[in-house]
Amino acid sequence: MLVALGLILTLMEPDWRQAHALISLTGCYVVLLAVGSLTPRLDFYLRAARRGPTDRPWVALTFDDGPHPATTPLLLELLRRERISAAFFFVGEAARRYPGLVARAAADGHLIGNHSDRHGYGWTVSSTERLFVEFAAANRTLADILGQPPRFARTPAGISRPHLADVLRRLQLCNVAWDVRGLEGFYRDPERIAARVARRARNGSILLLHELYYGMPCCKPRQALTTAQLTINRLRACGFHFVRLDRLLEQADPAVLSSERNPPLESGVLRVETGVDKVMSDRGAATVAPRARRAA
Repeated sequence: MLVALGLILTLMEPDWRQAHALISLTGCYVVLLAVGSLTPRLDFYLRAARRGPTDRPWVALTFDDGPHPATTPLLLELLRRERISAAFFFVGEAARRYPGLVARAAADGHLIGNHSDRHGYGWTVSSTERLFVEFAAANRTLADILGQPPRFARTPAGISRPHLADVLRRLQLCNVAWDVRGLEGFYRDPERIAARVARRARNGSILLLHELYYGMPCCKPRQALTTAQLTINRLRACGFHFVRLDRLLEQADPAVLSSERNPPLESGVLRVETGVDKVMSDRGAATVAPRARRAA
């Protein structure tokens, strides 16, 4: 519509009003492209998984921007204690620095995803080939550590752009966004963040928390740990239980049920258990455990 209006204006007799109108249309077009790029829920350039099935009180917990030696071990211990399988979207260059943490997270039963190679934003305005390299490099790093490439990707800040869908398709990556995020860099207070997440969470929500903000000092390890603990506590108090991201997104068939790592739910909340996931979890652990020991 904007292009059509611009063409009509160019055919009219030029005057200052036409120039202002063209400038306004150009500004609207740029704003439209920017909003589409920065807002995953619009699916402007490509679709993003933001929520799973809503027929059960389950949510998937995800963490961005790791691994980091001061934060990742704390979160892994918390998740082990709480018996929760989460998803970690790791940055490629950080994974190369701390491969043992990547392998340890996978050996603990967590899903590992691609969060770009350097967590920069140059790829948003670069060539398609550079865009491909940014995500392919992280894929290779994670595949070298884990023995298989990741299946899921999340772009930094959920940003999208033209040709990103083609690049992720070439790498066989599913684009994942979120339904609820903590906005830790804005709210800072763990209690407030946890309350916000619990208030906005719905059946099937994909929850986004941060290990840190990559390259920025605004998220301290203990703060990230406290935020995660309080968020888990509040969500369970609301009747939600946790499933791993891939389990949540593959729940179109009710016969495929949630992970056995989830603890029994409180009375009155639907409990979902099966032996299928135990087999899947055991297979996953068997695949990564030898590499975890070598990487450590």
